[in-house]
Amino acid sequence: MARMFAVLGALLLAASVFLGAYGTHGLYQAGAAAAEVRAWDWANQMHVAHSLGLLVVALLLRLGADSLFYKLAGWLLIAGVALFSGTIYLKTLGGPDLAAVTPYGGMTLALAWLSGVVAVWRDFRA
Repeated sequence: MARMFAVLGALLLAASVFLGAYGTHGLYQAGAAAAEVRAWDWANQMHVAHSLGLLVVALLLRLGADSLFYKLAGWLLIAGVALFSGTIYLKTLGGPDLAAVTPYGGMTLALAWLSGVVAVWRDFRA
């Protein structure tokens, strides 16, 4: 599972570079409103931060941590990026407005970090 999370984390980061570049250059050329560009930038920042989190989970698993909570954190990070950043990207690109789903993506990301807290608390006992 560590390898899969590392690969997915790296792929998500690569995607975030392309999406960030499009947000910086393509959205302006497409005539996007300033609010749309800000939303895209926020989605991209969250995308990057949580993709890095997924790489940390992969590293911890690779180093021998085997808590169910690390694995749960990894899956929640993937789902959260898709639900939070993905829905904002789609809306900005003129796709379906899934704004009702976006907050669930944020909650999923928060749950991922809380799962990480439980994993670390259990794993790093004195």
